[in-house]
Amino acid sequence: MSRLHPSRLLVALVCAVFLLAGADGCSSDPDVEGAKLYVNQEEYDLALENLNRALETNPDNAEAHALKARVLYLQSENMRDPAERRVLLADMVTSLDRAMALDPANTEIAVYRTAAWGNEINKGVALFQQSGGDDSALDNAIQTFDNAIYVESDSSAGHFYLGLAYLAKGEADTAIEPLERAVSIGTADAEAYRYLGRALLATDQGSRAVEVLEEGQTMHPDDEAIRAELLNAYAITGQQDRAVEAYQEMLANDPDNALLLYNYGSTLLQLKRYDEAITNLTQAVELDGSNANAQYNLGAAYQNQGFDINQRLTDETLTDAEANRLREERDALFEQAVPYLVEARSLTEASGEDAADICQALFQVYTPLGRLDDAREAGECAGMNMD
Repeated sequence: MSRLHPSRLLVALVCAVFLLAGADGCSSDPDVEGAKLYVNQEEYDLALENLNRALETNPDNAEAHALKARVLYLQSENMRDPAERRVLLADMVTSLDRAMALDPANTEIAVYRTAAWGNEINKGVALFQQSGGDDSALDNAIQTFDNAIYVESDSSAGHFYLGLAYLAKGEADTAIEPLERAVSIGTADAEAYRYLGRALLATDQGSRAVEVLEEGQTMHPDDEAIRAELLNAYAITGQQDRAVEAYQEMLANDPDNALLLYNYGSTLLQLKRYDEAITNLTQAVELDGSNANAQYNLGAAYQNQGFDINQRLTDETLTDAEANRLREERDALFEQAVPYLVEARSLTEASGEDAADICQALFQVYTPLGRLDDAREAGECAGMNMD
């Protein structure tokens, strides 16, 4: 799976005045007033003792429930372990829900939920970005995003990032549910569509991936990333004709896009439309000669044309003159394939990757050309026994 690079970084907007100062009014309950003093002194355990005592006396004390939620949030804010934070957040949500039920007109209460949700999102994003693919760090990010969902289940961000973390961990099947939830909540989010499509493709659900990505393209017609993912889905699901139409539309608006030309040419190569593939892949390597895959596919297009001629040479009704002419055409195509395959090998080896497949292709063109020394060297590179 390719590396994940979400473009957005969500930062929660939190009202610092409410969180730091709290309510300034005096309470009729001395335990609540004492708790406020403890909060200002950051003595949160003592503040909770006061508040729990106040609630034992009056379970319907909305102010005590709200202040308890605030204290629990402040305790969780500086706690590193997301599983330990979850315990405090669960108590905080219970207190918040009770406070809002008792005093629905108090809009300040909702600020604590927003603050806790934003804190979990931001911590999770930091863990995710710093994980470097480490499973332990990703597990902490997953728990943190799950915390955010627990606090505020109707926000698409927590579900989106949870799915993204599962994808990064290689658990595409588990990523699907939160990404589906993100799409259902926030259809304005193009990235949720894109990564849901990717997760579905990774779990061999190509038809569903195409449906999701087509819906995403309808919702976000100018989003190039969704379109690229959709084209990939078309190719994987064998819908190359639809991919060809889409590439043609895109290239009409962006004719010098090397990546589009490479992808379009590669699709044409799969369809055995070799002349068109060569035209587009040639343009691609002229615009970006560093693309080893484009170099290889261009060489493969010439090579495959030569292989097709080899098939024609098996026709026993050919005259000697016709057979000689076909061999010349085949050898000319193989000669044209060589420089692109050589360049693909050079780029691949320079990047530290295995070039065995490219070497095998070179062996297959060198041999009929009579370039036996080159064929031997390519065969050894491909791992063939040349003795």
